Amino acid sequence: MMKNSWLFLCLFVLQVQTKGQNKLLSVEDAVLKGRTTLAPERLSQLQWIPSTHKISFVAKKQGKEVLVVQEIPGLTSDTILEIQELSNAFLNLVPKASALNRFPFLSWINASAFRFYYSNAYYMFTFSNKKVSVLAKAPKEGENLDFDAGSNKLAYTLFNNLYVNVNGQSSAEMGTDGMGQAVSKNDLITDDAQSETSYGKAVHRNEFGITKGTFISPKGNRIAYYKLTETMVDNYPLMQIKLNDTNAQSLSKPSASENLKYPMAGNKSHHVRLYMYDFAKKRKIEVMTSGDPEQYLTNVSWSPDEEYLYIAIVNRDQNEMQLQQFDGTTGQYIRTLFTEKHNKYVEPQKPMYFINDDASKFIWFSQKNGYTHLYLYNARGNEIKQLSKGNITVKDIICTDPKGSLLFYHAASEDGMSKFIYKVDLKTGVNSIINKLEGQHTGLVSTDGQYVIDQISSVDIPRRYIVMDNKGKEFGTLFNAINPIREYKNCKIELGKIASTDKTVSLNYRLIYPMQFDSSKKYPVLVYVYGGPHAQMITNSFLGNADLWLYYMAQQGYLVFTLDNRGSMNRGLDFENATFRNLGKYEMEDQLAGVQFLKKFKFVDASRMGVYGWSFGGFMSTSLMTKTPDVFKVGVAGGPVIDWRMYEIMYTERYMDMPQNNPEGYKEADLTNYVKQLKGRLMLIHGTNDNVVLWQHTLSYLKKCVEEGVLVDYFVYPGHEHNVLGPDRVHLMKKITQYFKDFL
Repeated sequence: MMKNSWLFLCLFVLQVQTKGQNKLLSVEDAVLKGRTTLAPERLSQLQWIPSTHKISFVAKKQGKEVLVVQEIPGLTSDTILEIQELSNAFLNLVPKASALNRFPFLSWINASAFRFYYSNAYYMFTFSNKKVSVLAKAPKEGENLDFDAGSNKLAYTLFNNLYVNVNGQSSAEMGTDGMGQAVSKNDLITDDAQSETSYGKAVHRNEFGITKGTFISPKGNRIAYYKLTETMVDNYPLMQIKLNDTNAQSLSKPSASENLKYPMAGNKSHHVRLYMYDFAKKRKIEVMTSGDPEQYLTNVSWSPDEEYLYIAIVNRDQNEMQLQQFDGTTGQYIRTLFTEKHNKYVEPQKPMYFINDDASKFIWFSQKNGYTHLYLYNARGNEIKQLSKGNITVKDIICTDPKGSLLFYHAASEDGMSKFIYKVDLKTGVNSIINKLEGQHTGLVSTDGQYVIDQISSVDIPRRYIVMDNKGKEFGTLFNAINPIREYKNCKIELGKIASTDKTVSLNYRLIYPMQFDSSKKYPVLVYVYGGPHAQMITNSFLGNADLWLYYMAQQGYLVFTLDNRGSMNRGLDFENATFRNLGKYEMEDQLAGVQFLKKFKFVDASRMGVYGWSFGGFMSTSLMTKTPDVFKVGVAGGPVIDWRMYEIMYTERYMDMPQNNPEGYKEADLTNYVKQLKGRLMLIHGTNDNVVLWQHTLSYLKKCVEEGVLVDYFVYPGHEHNVLGPDRVHLMKKITQYFKDFL
């Protein structure tokens, strides 16, 4: 190992104010560099090495990546591995692979070895012999990879069937799947998948915190997995418009149609079952859930001893959740631990959390008292005590210490603007904040719970890493990022609060002033809006959480305003579910309160106000342009929901109820009913392959415009899904920019 005491000095750069702020951003800068070179620097792959007081991260030395280890709290550094060394070891094992020029994502196994992912396989690098060995692998066509670090098992799907690879071993007896892909028969778990039946994939369109479809048990002896049946769901055709690879000017002819199973609100939903597979017995077992086949099976978890499987089951109406326990060997139902109900909706997002493999008690996330809090339960579902306190929203659990006496978690402040690292004594129930400095904190806690690396960002701090103990005592700054746009002309960012029109709640706003702002002049206003659940546009973080394109627009001479209305996240359940059965109503009222706030200022040109949003924000911008046609002169709506009856069951029925039960609410929210009221310039944008907000939404709006003789602008992105990504995003943002410049 080579000492690198210089490395800490190079990384620790004081934030300075530069005098040469004379550059202007371009759209290309904002889009292509906003999350890379013009984002605050970070310590790449920062993590604790297990059972040590050392951290590691990837840095650069003489233009090449190196893996650095740093002592905590002493902050002395060693370079322990260069990328060339890892590449050579990898090529010795996989000679036909490409050389590694950058460190793949790595995770420490212990102080002597780490694993990494590369090309659908997981490998281990051992420092003692500097060799790479394979842990588990999937074929290149494998999808939905789920690697279990304890057992080195890798679950994956291939053409709707489920496979599990163990320890990288390949069977000598090979077979082929239905598509002719060679796979190991030893990996095969299911073999009866069809086009409308699949295994091991995320279900319920990724609602309720669902991100995957496989759940390997803690000791690796079994795996639970979803079976998804969609035969009862209507097909929705997506037109596949693809460029010919050999001639970029020639479209493939004829274009192909691909059916998407899309369950629209009020219609038939897909059916989900849960199965288990015992690796030793090579036996499949169905988990014996009962009830409505259209219910939601969510937040699946195993007990640490593998004796039980737990499922949070939500009814189709989404107003009741039952946490049910099943036998981990037979799949038989045992009991319902507890039930949570709400007259609007319940929405479990996190599975059970067992403290240090203790099966006798667990922690559960719940909004039952109006804010997301942590509750300690015993194994029979009896509440022992509430752990987190106050009007805060718990975001996630970081870890517990080895003794199981301290629990660390993140939680948003009451106003949602800051996020703090909390520590709770599980015996006394005393909660404390590790660092009370306002801003967005993310904590990394050492294995023994003694030290915390606190990554903080605020309007004044691009990104900073502070070394602390678990009581908040600081030992030094590990890294302090400089302002990445320090060389560009400055635009003032203001964060504040206004009251809602009915004075019942306060609303957070962000206002970006034009560069070289002159209060004696009048400026056009661009309102950027989202407004929907599970999103928050404004936080006390770098640029106030604004996208760099919004900053670019301020440089172009616009006042850029954003407000988080009722319905958005991190403000408590009442704030979020106020919009229930009336999407668009209170959200618009709050956005218009923001408009009235702006109109108080003489420098605001109220005759030149524009609004832009995407997805739910597209729904909001279209609503504002048509329901209040005299307020905004220009609007842009990207991928907007036009009629909630055409949006997916899981999301829509939670916030709007079923169309059959709430016809007036759906009618009020159907934006085709307001086409005739449009006065300003409105441009709708849609990806032709949008599988989230279907293309049919804006096409139906266009049809109504034609019928009513209303002129509207329209632009599509062939082949793009819900978001226009890649190099085409520059085109998108240039199109939007020019639209506001031309008409606002």
